[in-house]
Amino acid sequence: MSIEAHHIRKTFGRFTALDGVDLQVPRGKLVALLGPSGSGKTTLLRIIAGLERADPGGRILFHGEEVTQMPAGRRRVGFVFQHYALFRHLTVFENIAFGLRVKRRRERPGESEIAGRVRGLLELVQLEGLDRRYPNQLSGGQRQRVALARALAVDPKVLLLDEPFGALDAKVRKELRRWLRRFHDEIHLTTVFVTHDQEEALEIADEVVIMNQACVEQVGTPQEVYDRPASPFVYQFLGNVNVLAGPALGDLPGQHAAAARAANGHIYVRPHDIEVARYEAGAPGILAVIRHLHAAGPLVRLGLEQVQSREGVEVETSRAVAEDLHLQANDLVLLRVRQSRSFAEDYHI
Repeated sequence: MSIEAHHIRKTFGRFTALDGVDLQVPRGKLVALLGPSGSGKTTLLRIIAGLERADPGGRILFHGEEVTQMPAGRRRVGFVFQHYALFRHLTVFENIAFGLRVKRRRERPGESEIAGRVRGLLELVQLEGLDRRYPNQLSGGQRQRVALARALAVDPKVLLLDEPFGALDAKVRKELRRWLRRFHDEIHLTTVFVTHDQEEALEIADEVVIMNQACVEQVGTPQEVYDRPASPFVYQFLGNVNVLAGPALGDLPGQHAAAARAANGHIYVRPHDIEVARYEAGAPGILAVIRHLHAAGPLVRLGLEQVQSREGVEVETSRAVAEDLHLQANDLVLLRVRQSRSFAEDYHI
């Protein structure tokens, strides 16, 4: 089931939450709405679900069918909240069965069918044997999977997830989001999830919709938005980035200096796209001093200060390179840009 949103605008008094947003989610895809707090992503998700109404003029379609005025209960949407929203007084089984039991009489399955569907969902979300437990007897990751099973119990057309892993610790988040990717590959249900976690979106989504200040900045695959950001905001939002400017540009190789001049004196460089070399008189590169060196983990992260401009630069390099160069705090080094990006007239090198 595909999802289309056309010219969606939503205001709360004088505050504009969404400003003419368009969105297309292909059938069977896992799409992330990614952006900082206040960018409009949760509001858009709630409008798709029917939990909020857009301002007049916008349209929501499911597989070509207009649902703009259709109430949430008739849209057949599975919605999973950040904080689980499980019923504490009900067992896992009864939580999952809840949506089936409250259907209108003529649509409500029989008890044997409900039991069979719940058992099947427990197996699907890998919670077999926990049907008689209560939410307070489960881990955070297990509770979120119960919430997902409950959303799937009503056989939704689409699945909507609002920051589904936000309440979990880092290790459980990583485990559960990888599980969600495998789970989606099994069921192929059109899914939209909201997140402000760049790593999460880039790791599991088929397509990423980056939002900022009530608008969509860019739509693309994870590789497209990371490698070919459409704006300085996207570049800086998706991971660390250095903005090189001013006197340092004279020490850049010709192609990067030309890009910087085309972009009013600024180029954007990822920390891993800068090479570090020992200082040699007359050698090319930006002269800098190592101020901080963090060597825990697989990468060595360097905080440097450019000698000429006094501006900071962050660099990531491998432990092998750092050890081979015998890098230490207060060392004088040369920085060489491997790859950069500028945004004047979409100048790209």
